[in-house]
Amino acid sequence: MTRPRSLRIVVLIDEEAYHHEDPQFLIGHEGAIQTVEFHVAETLRLLGHEAEVVVCRPPIQKTIDALRAAAPDLVFNLTEHFRGNRQMDRNIAAVLDLLGIPYTGSDPVGLMLCRDKGLCKRLLSHYRIRVPSFSTLPVGRVTLRRKLRFPIIVKPALEDGSDGIALSSLVESERDLRERVLMLHERMRQPVICEEYIQGREIYVGIIGNARLTAFPAREVRFAGLSAGPRFATARVKRDEEYRKKWGIEFTHADLTPDLQARAAHIGKRIYRLLHIRDYGRIDMRITPDGQIVFLEANPNPDLTLGDELSEAAERAGLNYEQLIGRILNQARRRCPAARG
Repeated sequence: MTRPRSLRIVVLIDEEAYHHEDPQFLIGHEGAIQTVEFHVAETLRLLGHEAEVVVCRPPIQKTIDALRAAAPDLVFNLTEHFRGNRQMDRNIAAVLDLLGIPYTGSDPVGLMLCRDKGLCKRLLSHYRIRVPSFSTLPVGRVTLRRKLRFPIIVKPALEDGSDGIALSSLVESERDLRERVLMLHERMRQPVICEEYIQGREIYVGIIGNARLTAFPAREVRFAGLSAGPRFATARVKRDEEYRKKWGIEFTHADLTPDLQARAAHIGKRIYRLLHIRDYGRIDMRITPDGQIVFLEANPNPDLTLGDELSEAAERAGLNYEQLIGRILNQARRRCPAARG
């Protein structure tokens, strides 16, 4: 069997990921080696491909010119926003579509469906996927149109990575709910989603594939159960290692029964397809004390940093990091005849 030809690949990154001292992530500078951009670019080169890093930033014409100059066979898309607006991730994918350049990850439809938490949950509930009872509040409205049971989690409707989620996001009264909604409206200028808090274990199911899907063993965020500590994944829980140590929080393999693991994988795959996720993704869910699986969020571009959740789950399934990146790349190649080689 012949090995696929070497590809010219552009690693498309966000502006803040650009490293002035190592713009192509070739040196292994101390400030860059822990980033997903470095890990992906280095791994693509280890796989035998040419990898050029291009920054996606305004004015967009400069990015388009850089892409045309690079003439890539494929773009490994690591962007998450444009000018700080996360809703623009779908527009970046749309630009690549208009330019006719194949790329990894979801298309504008999948990115849009996963971005809007309210739209996403309405769609999934139509297909009988269990979701928390919820209500969305556009900017300027602070009164719920449907009755929800407290406690309620109040979140920005269009963010990811737990942005805008803190301990104070869990509210116990109408007054607290109103204050949190007003604060998020003022600070983030976007709709807010209010969801009934779901008791239980929080798990993450990584999935890879298109025509055929593979679900990795579930990961879990475990909370120590202290009454004063977090009970859900806030932005600080995800980003602050010292904070996690303080409260006894850890991200680890989810020790599920075979039945639970199979059901989580099955539900995760259904969600993946319904939300038009491509190549790879992660589905976040909670398992209630009585064994029900409830959808929380879908991430069509989960963190690919070496040692993070998706790579750890892949490792558990027998794929090392190089194999994981190679598998994602191959999924995109199969979808795109021009990039197959």
